[in-house]
Amino acid sequence: MTGEGRSDGAHALILDLALAGLLCAFKLAIDACVLRLGFTHVSDDDYARTVIAEHFAFAPRFDPSGTSWLPLPFWLTGGAMRFLGRSLGAARLVAVVLGAAGVAAPFAAMRANRMPRARALAATLIAMALPWNAWLGVATVPDGWIAGLIAAGVIGMRKDAARPWCGVALLVASLARYEAWAAAATLAVYCGVRAARTTDRPVIGREIACALVALAGPALWMAWNAHAHGSPVHFVARVSAFRRAIGAAAMPMSDKLLGYPRALVDDSPEAVVLAASGFVGLCFSAARRSRWQPALAAAFAVLAFLIVGDLGDGAPTHHPARALGAVVWILVALGVDTLAGDIISSAAPTRRVVAGIAATAIAIAWVASLPSRWAMAPGEGESERRDAQIARGLELRRARAANAEIVPCQFEHFALIAAWGEPERVRVDARTDAPITERCPRVISR
Repeated sequence: MTGEGRSDGAHALILDLALAGLLCAFKLAIDACVLRLGFTHVSDDDYARTVIAEHFAFAPRFDPSGTSWLPLPFWLTGGAMRFLGRSLGAARLVAVVLGAAGVAAPFAAMRANRMPRARALAATLIAMALPWNAWLGVATVPDGWIAGLIAAGVIGMRKDAARPWCGVALLVASLARYEAWAAAATLAVYCGVRAARTTDRPVIGREIACALVALAGPALWMAWNAHAHGSPVHFVARVSAFRRAIGAAAMPMSDKLLGYPRALVDDSPEAVVLAASGFVGLCFSAARRSRWQPALAAAFAVLAFLIVGDLGDGAPTHHPARALGAVVWILVALGVDTLAGDIISSAAPTRRVVAGIAATAIAIAWVASLPSRWAMAPGEGESERRDAQIARGLELRRARAANAEIVPCQFEHFALIAAWGEPERVRVDARTDAPITERCPRVISR
């Protein structure tokens, strides 16, 4: 490479880094808006996992929850709490920092996949501003950024130089979210196909290493379950038992088959519309098909993985949109790349101007609609608010209560315990299954 070429490459890298930093700043601005609009949590699971992280900060262990939940979020939040203190504020801070930093990964993957800079920037801005990505970016569970990490791992895997990083990204993601396992398997198959098509030993070794790295997370977790619980798939049995206990397993077969596709359409219609445009563009561009086939294969693998899990009662129990984040990132990127490339850029000059004006008008209207959509967050219903429980937990914290016995109505007690920040001082009795009111749970402090 000539000196001029190296200089151009360095300038391009500096510009991409600057834009990645700008995207992180925009994500923090979105976070501030979402919190100002009153977002607190998606479900009681958020507080339950905060409590587990507080336990980990007090007494670290490899499997912080001892349940089906994967360990990485607890390692991260609990590890940070050892320095920041055990509180809901610390949990929120970890989630916000990771969520903001995490948007750089899919942007970098799009650029590695030769997606033009402006399109990669637009796709990242759209995806991170969608309501579910906005909410999960500030929830007290630090896995909102995992969706972008999964998407980055599959968007960039077509490029040889990026593939090792993709394997590492999917290893990290697979220790936080189960849907990452389908993406990791897709990368492993892709690496296997590439290794089978060459006789170059260094290339074969590299592809095998990438595949093994991507699959290391699922392998490690199954090995742990075999050791600790006697079955490598103990986590599936645990989730299935919980779903049967709360009646989720009794859903009609049609709901299980269509639940995730329906959630994709209902909760992220922009991604579906952009994807439809993208699929049309793929029909007319071999270059675009080559760019997006591996990522789309991973997106379909994730969606199929979730549907099969639902059919076998092993999928997430609440809020299916929460598990679809990576699919949304991929579909948005595909749609933006196709619309801006094959449709707008290839149009005649006059039509290009008209298309640009129309796109600008749509973008302005969409941005204007976001605050009202962000305000329609989950966890805001009358029986879902946990302000009273958090206030009681903070009062126990201020009073330096030695210990307490708690009788929950359902699962609302996790908010109280998380706000207190000392779960080792709590004894939780059996749930009464009574309707949740501000008086729930009953607390006997000593």
